[in-house]
Parts: sequence; structure tokens; C-alpha cells
Amino acid sequence: MKTSLRPLRPARFAALVSAVAFAFSAVAQPSSPPAPNLGAAILKSPALAKKIVLIGGKKSHGPGEHDFPNGIPLMAAWLKASPAFADVDVLAYTGGWPADLDVLKGAATIVCYFDGVGEKPEPLSNSERNAYLQKLMDAGTGLVCLHQASTVPPGDTTIPLGAWLGARRNGMYDRTTEQVTLNPVSPHHPISAGVGAFTYTDEFYPTLVVSDEKNVTPILRAEVTPKYGDAAKQAATPAKKGTHMLAWAYERGTGRGFGFTGGHYMKGLQLPELQKLLVNAIAWTAKIEVPKDGIATPAPVVATSLVNKKDENKVVAMPWGELRWFTSAEMKNSRTMTTGVAIIKPGQSNPRHFHPNCDEILHVISGKIRHSMNEVTVEMNAGDTVSIPQGVLHNAANIGPENAVLAISFSSAYREAVGY
Repeated sequence: MKTSLRPLRPARFAALVSAVAFAFSAVAQPSSPPAPNLGAAILKSPALAKKIVLIGGKKSHGPGEHDFPNGIPLMAAWLKASPAFADVDVLAYTGGWPADLDVLKGAATIVCYFDGVGEKPEPLSNSERNAYLQKLMDAGTGLVCLHQASTVPPGDTTIPLGAWLGARRNGMYDRTTEQVTLNPVSPHHPISAGVGAFTYTDEFYPTLVVSDEKNVTPILRAEVTPKYGDAAKQAATPAKKGTHMLAWAYERGTGRGFGFTGGHYMKGLQLPELQKLLVNAIAWTAKIEVPKDGIATPAPVVATSLVNKKDENKVVAMPWGELRWFTSAEMKNSRTMTTGVAIIKPGQSNPRHFHPNCDEILHVISGKIRHSMNEVTVEMNAGDTVSIPQGVLHNAANIGPENAVLAISFSSAYREAVGY
């Protein structure tokens, strides 16, 4: 059964919002970061102060390497979970550049994470796209390039990446894969806030072409041994170990840029130090204030696969039945979802409520209910499923002779309800 929900008329909408605000108080289940403003602002999806666009490329290597399609949503999740980005619209494109470039219009910063020359055609070789980006750069949009996204074809003079980012990599000149200690060399720069030295293994690009020495600020340096892409050159004159700039910040007049040549391995993105560095950099390029200790990133809620036994469910008694929770951030077994069941006694109903921060999927396991959503009411039986968008007022009444058992899933590990 598929039922379309009709939007509320303005007068009815205002009355419902006022009634909800008067009759109910917000209860977080489970505990969560600060919630957005409730009521009319949630239901009307207000325009946000800034927009950040993250763009990933095609996966080109083995498991856990160049995993741009998974790296982009991971970084988007960091931003969405941080109060520092509460007023920011975060758009993530995991399969390449959006077909409609106008979605980039007004972006505070653009984050690029893709194969600069390994993907064909090269992501930055499109002249129409570059002309659009140039207008954004001239208007002050920030730019973040991670790993090979800072690479252009060797000798290329048509891609103005150096002017946008302050530095670039000229083709596949050299690289190194080794365990290194990355040292912050500009500790007073906002990107370095709260970031100390850290050691891990990654693939880095040691040799960069700096376009504007005066306005480029080194952020991380490390002792590395480059390996040339040219096998003959490597055999004849192997490079010696030396100190190289691996991350940098750039101020190009009205706009800002940040580059980091690491990021080959997905597991590197799990490092708290690297997470903080990248989140600071995204904020700085978007002209969002970075506090002196840096922007906190969420600690992993669940580090390994976990099994939740029946006696470990979180059971919450209600006048109309009970809620039995299986997974959530509070239970420390999910970073992205809340799941459980609602049991409604015969003749009872849960209060009319809405969820300001997540969608809900409700599936009837057993029993018969009458389910209301805004002005739409439907009867549902075992096997029926309904999708309830964020902000939609809803509730369920048990109209059968036995308990109604409803499987409920939410698109956030920090489910919130207004009306309970």
C-alpha cells in the first residue's frame, strides 16, 4: 500500500504547530547532540546559512584504497554530526561531479576526493566545469583537495588548479607509501587547532608545484623518501629521504584553499587527528570559525561488529505499551541508525508526535493499527510498511484484539521525538 501525504494548508499548519508546541515537550531518545530548532522551522525546511559540497570519484583500487564513494559520505557524516556545522547544508556526491553544476552555486567550499589523472576523462579536464569553478573561486568559494585530487596531467596549462589551491602535483611525478610522523608546522593556523603530531601509514605525494609561495602556509611536514614514477630514473638516481610539505593552506584574495596529499587508505580516515585536521580545514575554507582547540569530531560509536542479545534490549514502559530498543548511539552499537519495536496494547494509541532530526520506517509485524500522518489516515495490517518523513506529525492506534507489534527504524542514531 502506498499513500501520498498532502501538505498542510498554511492556516491548518500553523494551528498544528502551535498545538504541538503548547501540548508537548521535546524528549531526546537517546541522548544526542544539540537538536535543531523545533516546530515550524523544522516542518518548513528553512534555508541554511552556508552550503558545503563534497564530490567523490570512482573507486579505482583494491579494498580500502581510493575508496572515494565511501570516503565522501564518511566526511559528510562528520560535518552533519558536529554542532559547528549546524547551520550548514552538506551535499555529498559520491559518483563524480553533479550533472547540474548549479547545485554548486553559492557553495562556501567544495571538497574534492577523486583520482586527478587516474580517472578518464580527468575530472578537472572539463572546460565548462572549469569555467564554472573559476566563477566560484573568483566569488570566494573555498576549495579542499585530498589525495590525488590535487594532481593534474603532466605539463597541463589549462587547469588553473594552482591558482585555486596554491599548489598542485604535476602528473604522477613521485609518491611514497610509508609510515611517517606528520608534524604541524604552523601551530597557530586555525587548521592546526587541536592537532598534534601523529604517525600512520599512507601514500603521500612529496613533490608539489607551488604557485604562490607568499600566500601558501605549510600545515604538515614529514620526513619521507620519494619514489619516482619513472622506473629508469628511480634506478639511476633514487631520491634521498628529506622533509616535504604534505598539507598546506592557501589564501587567494577572497577565497581559501587546503590540500592534503594523503588519504589513499580508507582506514587512515578513522584517525581522530586526521579527522580533526580535515574538519578544521573544511570549516576554515568555508569561513566558519574554528575554536582554539579545533572542531570536535564524533568518537566512533561502534568500533567493531556487535551482537545485541535479547536481554540487552533497552525497554521503556509507556502507558499505551512499550518501546523496545535494539540499536542506537546511546546503546553504543550504531553510528547511523536507531532500531527497535513499539508494542501498542489493544484499544490504546501512542501520542501524536514528530521526529525533528530523522525519517522513520514503520513495519507492522503483527496486529492491526490505524495510522495517521498529518491529514492522512490508513489502516495497516501485518506485513504493511509506511515511510514517515522527518517532521510529519503521526501516531498509531491499535484497533485489533491483540497487541500490535511494530518494527521501527530511524535514519539517525540520535532519534528525537517531539510529543512523547
